[in-house]
Amino acid sequence: MGHESGDPNFLLHLDRVFAGISFRIFDKGEDVYRNRHWAFTLGWARPYLLELLPDALGAQINSCQVDPLVDCAAIGEDRIVVYNGQTREEAFTFSIPKAREINIRKLRTLCAKELDVQYRKRFTHYELIENRGVRVFFEDGTTEEGDIAVGVDGAMSKMRHCLLGPDATPDILPFALMNFNASYTAEQALFIKERLHPLVDIAIHPAGHYIRTNVLDMPNPNDASTWTFQILSTWAFKSVEDYDNETDRLKRLKAHAKRDGWAEPYKSAIEWIPDDTLVLKDQLKIWKPVKWDNQGGRVTLCGDAAHSMTFHRGQGANNAFYDSYCFVEAMKAVKAGTPLNQAVSEYDEMILKRGIEEVQISKSQTFFTHDWENFVNSPVIKLGTRPSHAAKTEGYQ
Repeated sequence: MGHESGDPNFLLHLDRVFAGISFRIFDKGEDVYRNRHWAFTLGWARPYLLELLPDALGAQINSCQVDPLVDCAAIGEDRIVVYNGQTREEAFTFSIPKAREINIRKLRTLCAKELDVQYRKRFTHYELIENRGVRVFFEDGTTEEGDIAVGVDGAMSKMRHCLLGPDATPDILPFALMNFNASYTAEQALFIKERLHPLVDIAIHPAGHYIRTNVLDMPNPNDASTWTFQILSTWAFKSVEDYDNETDRLKRLKAHAKRDGWAEPYKSAIEWIPDDTLVLKDQLKIWKPVKWDNQGGRVTLCGDAAHSMTFHRGQGANNAFYDSYCFVEAMKAVKAGTPLNQAVSEYDEMILKRGIEEVQISKSQTFFTHDWENFVNSPVIKLGTRPSHAAKTEGYQ
């Protein structure tokens, strides 16, 4: 039940090799650090991520935690707790075995150690090459060719738009969204972190306001003034300003929290945010997949590009890793003799079926999350943090 998102990259079957499959990665970002920065909860997809990483990198996955020193499983806190934001009482709990709260920038940096990622490559369109595959075009005027191009370019996927036109447009849900990073004085940071759940802290105020808080970066574990926190908050549209979504975003968040009355540490975590903290414009978007034409197995989608879901059940990143695993399995089948068109079409069918289901479940969870009295009827009560599909899991009941 946290924030996740796929990375905006493009994967082409070219010169690097994994499991006997050659590839090349193109990223629209300036570098590995990018601008936006967040954490996500790595749960049931952990085995799939580890199968995709070389052993030496997989062994370092815990170093990508927001707090590398915490082991929630060892202390019996590998669980999601949903707190009543007004009282700080534990309202609901869900097991999430061996869970880790992962800093996306740390993971991206770790993976890039053994990858030749080409940055500042903003995709514009593709064209098929007769009997030779596909050519992709970038804003800088360069092109690349490969057997298959995979759009892994996020909720506003340009590749998806090329494949589907207007049908690729996401839906915007009627909720205000604030997702940003905040820093505090050393004393404030210690006060907040000491009171947060060690995995990720999630609270819902009965007035219909959701706040997710976690430490994001700890450059110096002994100096809390260097720490950064992620704050993720949503509520149903309540004012003209919420609909306009442009100005005074932090001021509105503070006003909502003050009006409703929050327990600690949420009260102080919001109140103490420096007024000059950047809170970019955001919208809560989803895209329930529709069948796309994979151009004879030459073009497809993965991750948020294939199914953009809300984060209130915490399934986006886990499904994206599972997508990647499934795509690699499809390419292994091609290496073993399965025709490319067949392998990609079977991959697409699986992604489509799972994506439709997961997007709808997460959308439903978002509405229940802002309806405290009916939260007990929400999908997360039935499913917890388990996948809704047949992926293997680690210790889930």
